[in-house]
Amino acid sequence: MTGAPPTRLLLVGAGHSHLEILRRLVVEPLPDIELTVVSVGPLHHYSGMVPGYLQGTYREEEIAVRVPDLVAQAGGRFLAGCAVGLRPDRRSGGVVRVQTGSGGDGQIEELPYDLVSFAVGSNTAGVDAPEVAGGAQRIKPLERVAALQARLRELAAGGRTVAAVVVGGGAAGVEVALAMAAVLEQAGTPHRITIAEAGEDILSGYSHRFRRRARGILHQRGIVARSRLRVTAVHPDAVETHDGTWIPSQLTVWLTGAVAWPLFQKSGLPLDDRGFLLIDDALHSVDDPKVFAAGDCGTLASHPDTPKAGVYAVREGPILWQSLKAALHGGEPPRYVPQSGFLSILNTGDGRALLHYKGIVSHSRQAWRLKDWIDHRFMRRYQDLTEGEA
Repeated sequence: MTGAPPTRLLLVGAGHSHLEILRRLVVEPLPDIELTVVSVGPLHHYSGMVPGYLQGTYREEEIAVRVPDLVAQAGGRFLAGCAVGLRPDRRSGGVVRVQTGSGGDGQIEELPYDLVSFAVGSNTAGVDAPEVAGGAQRIKPLERVAALQARLRELAAGGRTVAAVVVGGGAAGVEVALAMAAVLEQAGTPHRITIAEAGEDILSGYSHRFRRRARGILHQRGIVARSRLRVTAVHPDAVETHDGTWIPSQLTVWLTGAVAWPLFQKSGLPLDDRGFLLIDDALHSVDDPKVFAAGDCGTLASHPDTPKAGVYAVREGPILWQSLKAALHGGEPPRYVPQSGFLSILNTGDGRALLHYKGIVSHSRQAWRLKDWIDHRFMRRYQDLTEGEA
C-alpha cells in the first residue's frame, strides 16, 4: 500500500517573505512536500541596499541572494520564469501559468499546485505607458539597477553638467536621487537633479519634521524637489509635465507608486481596487485557502491601507511560514497584525543616513552605520545558507 502523494507547494516570486520560507525549509525541513520556486531571475536583490549599490558603496554580491542555490538547499526545484496567470480550484488545487524564456522565445508552462504562495512584489505606476516606457530607467526588476549605474557613470565621465529627473518622491525616489548626486559629486561633475512628485509633498506618510529635514538635505546637495508635478512623457533629453513644462533630463528614473501585476485579473479571486489579491489575516486569499500572498502583491482585507513597503513583507515571512504549516498539517493559522510604525533609515549618499523612529528624526553617520549593520545582518541570514552554512 502506497502512501499519499507529496503536497505540491509552489512559491511564485523570490520576495522577502519567500526568502524566509526557503530559509525555514533549510533549517526545519517539512516532510511530504514537493517544492517548486518560480522567479524571474536567479538573483534576489535587496531593495534596501540598492541605493548603496548604485552609488558604489556595495558590490552586487553584497546585495544579492542566489535563489537557485537557496532553493536547492531547501530541497526544491527552481524555474526561471514570470507568472502571467492563475487558475485556482479550491477542491484540487489549481494551476499557475508561467512564461519561461524571453521575447519571442518565451513559452507558457502550466504548473499545478496543491498550495501556492505569491511574493511577486508590485509594478511601478505609469512606467509601461507608451509615452514613458521608451525613455525611463527602471529599478524593477532590480537587475536593471546595473544598467542605471552604467548610464550614470557614463554621464559622470563626460565632464559636463548632468541634468536628471527622478519621477516619484517617495523614500526610494529620495534615496536614488541622493545616490545619483553622490556618483556625480565623486566624479566632480556638476548636476541638476529634480525630483518630480505628483502628490502634495515628497515622502508622503512621514512626519512633517522628517519631510522638512529631508528637503533641507536635498537642497544642500543641489537637488530640487517639486511637488504637484505630474510627468506625462519622457523624451531623450527632457521630461514633459502635465502643465506643458519641459524639464531637461539626460537620465530619467521612474519611481512612482505601486500597482498590481495583471496575473490575478482573470483568477476570479477577490481583488482590491488596484488589482492586488485580497488576503485575510492568515495571508491567504479571502476566498481560497490554498492561495497565499505576502508583500506588495497582497492587500490585507482587515488593514487595506497598509503601505506597500518592504518592511511589511519582511515581518510577514514568519507569519506565512506558520500559515503554510497550518495548511499542510492542520492547526490554528496565525493572525498577522501590521505594525503601526517602524524604524525608517534613508541613505543620503554622503556617509550619513536620515533616521525616523517614534518621533525621533536625526541625520548622522551613526544612523548610516546602524542601517548598514541591519541590512548586512538581514542578507547574511540567506547568503550564509547558500554557502552551506545552515
